[in-house]
Amino acid sequence: MLKIVVRDRKNAMFRKTLLGANIGDVITSMIATGNEAGINVFDYFTRLQRDADDAKKHPEKYLPWNYLDQYQ
Repeated sequence: MLKIVVRDRKNAMFRKTLLGANIGDVITSMIATGNEAGINVFDYFTRLQRDADDAKKHPEKYLPWNYLDQYQ
């Protein structure tokens, strides 16, 4: 877990805008939460991209801890 935080901090200097920094923080948080929830993060992000329209309509179904109940 600490490696994720350190890596994010090192990469933060390359983000050019505040929006880019916010997006990077959200993605890092989702990766860390997915790891803690015990899911395959790559499969999780793939599912988010594949079901993007449904994820926008029902984001609660695609939270990492709910993802386990729905897709595994």
